[in-house]
Amino acid sequence: MTSTAHPATGSAPTPLRPGAFDVPTWRYVGFLLGPFAGTFAFNAVTVTLPALRDRFGAGDVALELVVAGYGIPFAVFLILGGRLGDRFGRHRLFVIGMGLFLASAIACAVAPSIETLIAARVAQGLGAALCTPQVLATIQATSQGPARTRAIAAFGASGGIGAAVGQVAGGALAATSFGPVEGWRAVFVVVALIAVAAIVCAPLAPRSRAQEVVAIDLVGSAVLAVGILAASVALTFGPAWGWSWPVWAVLALAAVALVAMWRHQNAIERSGRVPLLPPSVLRLRPLQLGLVAAALFFAGYSALLYVFPRAVEGGGLTSLQAGMALLPFAVVFAGMSLAVARIQSRLGDATLVLGVSLQIVALVAMTATLAFAWGSDIGLWLQPTLVLLGAGQALIFSPLTQLVVREVPVEAAGLSGGMFSTAQQLALSFGVIVIGSVVTVTGVTGRDELVAGLVLDIGLAVAVLVLAMVLRARGRRGV
Repeated sequence: MTSTAHPATGSAPTPLRPGAFDVPTWRYVGFLLGPFAGTFAFNAVTVTLPALRDRFGAGDVALELVVAGYGIPFAVFLILGGRLGDRFGRHRLFVIGMGLFLASAIACAVAPSIETLIAARVAQGLGAALCTPQVLATIQATSQGPARTRAIAAFGASGGIGAAVGQVAGGALAATSFGPVEGWRAVFVVVALIAVAAIVCAPLAPRSRAQEVVAIDLVGSAVLAVGILAASVALTFGPAWGWSWPVWAVLALAAVALVAMWRHQNAIERSGRVPLLPPSVLRLRPLQLGLVAAALFFAGYSALLYVFPRAVEGGGLTSLQAGMALLPFAVVFAGMSLAVARIQSRLGDATLVLGVSLQIVALVAMTATLAFAWGSDIGLWLQPTLVLLGAGQALIFSPLTQLVVREVPVEAAGLSGGMFSTAQQLALSFGVIVIGSVVTVTGVTGRDELVAGLVLDIGLAVAVLVLAMVLRARGRRGV
């Protein structure tokens, strides 16, 4: 196999053995446990925050740092983690990152204070940033055609199932004690066990890296880190700080850093060197539209998952019941994710349009259901719409992921994995911030809080539908 060098990477794609593109999905199982562990850790720990407040007497700021301490380094170092995988080998970086993730999970489980827990969560976020982009990058570099479609569908299923199961398991474990082991500590024990399984199964995955040595742009990495860090801090703590002038100053710093980053990357690419974020890749219109659509989708997804347990608990459900109400959603999401490859073989890019349409119908139906149903049986009333929502979102994740990565050259596979995951993490945080601000300003609770989350998600889903239709039209025209 031969190919000319791509301007974004400066090197030719890595030659692959005959049959290497036919890698069966089961060989990625260790890597696929990476996104599962990452989303499980985020959602399960979020559910345990009340238990942490009781155990350590922690205030709101400390509890926010338990969440942000994981999410911010995760978002900040994802793109660098992807490029390090391109340079030093994606399998190696996955194992290093998952090893750090495992060690930090153990540190969280035995943390004697809230300060120790926060520090361990920061290390856990860094570990997740190193291993997560290697998953999508390895799939992109070692598979194509139907094999890639199946693997990306499994990637989508792993992250989505991890999020839903994290909600259920976090609520169940936090409400239970295991002798001297408190329930919230058991959450981190489970996270550690998932990490062990990922490391043990990782050797099954095919190994890949850029054929030519990829130089690491240290200046660009630092400037990008400042920009993402500033944006993440401002969005995370803006509501707690009342959106005062320091928040806007930090946002301004983020904007300046990102503009400087763009100018720096253009200069590097014009000189013939390999930048951290190649502008020639970022100018690809399908990539741009795909990243925007992904950001809108995940913002709505996180906003709804944030308000759902809070709202239904106000309707009379326990934390465990609120988590269990999402279990059918998770099961349907998993089943449809595994079937999405076959659906895509028939529908092509129309799969994304169908998925977003089903999501909108489900969200509107949920809103209508709340007009006449509420109380301790609301979980049962919402099951038909939650099942439909799970099916729709499963048809969104994999096609949306493929839109982001398919135009990126294989030698920049780590870049595409890092960009997609960065957009995902920032959007997840932004969705929570937006709906949290709406709830705070309006003072709504219970049913009205859930309606607010649904209305926000409907609006974002309509925007995703428009983008999906534009992308499909471009695909038909071959542009």
